[in-house]
Amino acid sequence: MSGPSGDRPSGKSPTPGKKSTGVLSMTGFGSAEGVVTGQRYRVEVKSVNHRFLDLKTRLPREFQPLESAIKTLIFSRFSRGALDFKIDRLTDSSSIHTFELSLNIDLARKYYEKIHELQVALNLKDPVRTVDVANYPEVLLRNSHELPAEETWKQLESIVNASLDGLLEMRNHEGAALAKVLLDAASELESTISSLRTKRAAVATKYPDRIREKIKAIFESYPLSEGNLQAVLESRISQELAMLSDRTDIEEELVRFQGHLEHLRKIFREGGQVGRKLDFVLQELNREMNTLGNKAQDYGMSEEVVASKVRLEQLREQVMNLE
Repeated sequence: MSGPSGDRPSGKSPTPGKKSTGVLSMTGFGSAEGVVTGQRYRVEVKSVNHRFLDLKTRLPREFQPLESAIKTLIFSRFSRGALDFKIDRLTDSSSIHTFELSLNIDLARKYYEKIHELQVALNLKDPVRTVDVANYPEVLLRNSHELPAEETWKQLESIVNASLDGLLEMRNHEGAALAKVLLDAASELESTISSLRTKRAAVATKYPDRIREKIKAIFESYPLSEGNLQAVLESRISQELAMLSDRTDIEEELVRFQGHLEHLRKIFREGGQVGRKLDFVLQELNREMNTLGNKAQDYGMSEEVVASKVRLEQLREQVMNLE
């Protein structure tokens, strides 16, 4: 069975379980076992990343009337992720469930007569086996003293909560690990800002000589009168330096980049559902780094920009796993 994304079932307020203590990953697993109405069951829940909360449930027939209550409990504790929830009936020595079997002979006879009628009509000679007839719906009945749904839910709810606690614990652990990776990366990127600022300053000191040599070479190819040469040369050098300084000035991008890193840290301090916010911040960081790359006039700067863009893309992939 499955519940559509965002389809919150209604029902009684669930008993609260453990709450998240920080940033949550969307990857995790939890399980628990227990006895409900005398029968032992195992509950398992696993999750991976998803844009929304996409819940799929697989339940034994006896628990299908409780599907809405189970979904309500899960939706109250998680906000994002593709969750696969299932309950399996276990048959082991710890099971204390007792039941009786009964036969619906009249129904079995009707099944047999119709099968025989089909054989005659199709001229079939294969034998009709007892086990085949017994396997038809409602022929072999299991009679048990089942508790009302509300009592059954009281017993099942603690097991479901225990499995969700395990999932939450793993998601907390994974989330903390990812948060550390991202915060460490923010410090690394801050070092890159300092390095780019230093490299740009060093490169800028070489601009006048480079431009002077370039313009002199042009003027030597197209000589002017001696009296005007120096004045024109200096004027042209000043113009080129002004344009080059404007085209290669990266201070504005570095300041904005630093601001985005501070925003990233603030998001982690606030906690909660950080995944979408962090994805947006990383997009902005990448945009600033693209502009820096376009303005870089030095191989060393370009190398650092490319490395930073690769790192930012890696971080975006990891952020996809955060709730």
